[in-house]
Amino acid sequence: MKKINCFKIFITSIMLFVTGCSNNQTSDLPKTTISPTSPPPLSTPEITPESSNDTDIIDGLIKSMTLEEKIGQLFIAAFRKNEQGNNLYFLDEYTKRQIKEFKLGGVILFSENINTIDQTTNLIDNIQSVSNIPMFISVDEEGGRVSRIGSNSKMGITKLPSAQEIGETNNPDLAYQIGNKLGTELSSLGFNMNFAPVADVNTNPENPVIGDRAFGSNPQKVGIMVENIALGMQNQNVSAVLKHFPGHGDTSKDSHKGSVVIEHDIQRLHDIELVPFKKGISAGVDAIMTAHIIVPEVDSDKLPATLSKNILTDLLRKELEYDGLIITDALEMKAIKNHWNCSEASIMALKAGADILLMPDSLEEAYNSILNAVVDGYITEDRIDQSVRRILEVKHKRGILK
Repeated sequence: MKKINCFKIFITSIMLFVTGCSNNQTSDLPKTTISPTSPPPLSTPEITPESSNDTDIIDGLIKSMTLEEKIGQLFIAAFRKNEQGNNLYFLDEYTKRQIKEFKLGGVILFSENINTIDQTTNLIDNIQSVSNIPMFISVDEEGGRVSRIGSNSKMGITKLPSAQEIGETNNPDLAYQIGNKLGTELSSLGFNMNFAPVADVNTNPENPVIGDRAFGSNPQKVGIMVENIALGMQNQNVSAVLKHFPGHGDTSKDSHKGSVVIEHDIQRLHDIELVPFKKGISAGVDAIMTAHIIVPEVDSDKLPATLSKNILTDLLRKELEYDGLIITDALEMKAIKNHWNCSEASIMALKAGADILLMPDSLEEAYNSILNAVVDGYITEDRIDQSVRRILEVKHKRGILK
């Protein structure tokens, strides 16, 4: 009973925040039900084709970039510790050299980088200051048990409940408000990308890695909650990243620890796993993160989705008509590193259709492998340009390039 009452108080505080109310009274959760045909809850930014001026800006920037700068844009790296092995709360010389040497497109911050508000904003400002092209500053802030910022009381931002608890309200309006509030708070700190929401449908009660990180087991409900959380965040110019494509909800193993296989055929994926991703694509989500899961019925080569052209290019790009960013899950996870070295995984992911390579086991090896592959003609510069264009388009749309 105590947990339910606390959650009601949290929901009420969210509603008061977004409506500008000042009283502290609580009330029962709204009894709104979800309909698969519900329109977006509030007025949201209209998604329109790029103007010719926007295209000229991106074209000019790409033409001005060296090959090395283009390849750097493909990477988001983590720097959890400094050279002394302590939490990286301030930009040290080693990290500064890494950002400049590899011309990084982005970084992801973890709890080891986040201590206080002033410290975090200063770290982000200093990171941005050493990059010629403004960077994605990303974080995993899902709420519940995956909360790098909200779980730190010194940061002063809302500690969100789990996605499961939010989903149980059956209230898409509330999901939008939560996404909007989360986007507001992240943006105020300097973040412009959040690896959330989780778009997995939790159909396996024994799932060791998703569980309450998902909005539920009904694909339509999950899709509507995902759509509205994403729209709320992006309304504050924080890119939402749906994860983990093509769906990690019916697994019995954790891809952080080793290989994961799902035996579903393509029809089952369309009926269940892909529904939330389709909703996010229709809503204009900026990015989708891949899963390191193997789906033999879709890829007979039995490659993880992250490395599978059949899944990333044929299914996501062509069949689902998605032209936003495709970001790999962390390439340092054991489902990848136990079977492919850093160079192999980076090249395979890019050739499969990924745009951004997240947290390779060795940034130097991954970067040089892509550079050498282009120089040797194994990957064309046109292919690099395709991903760089998508990256810069999102950065331009979210005001990051300013």
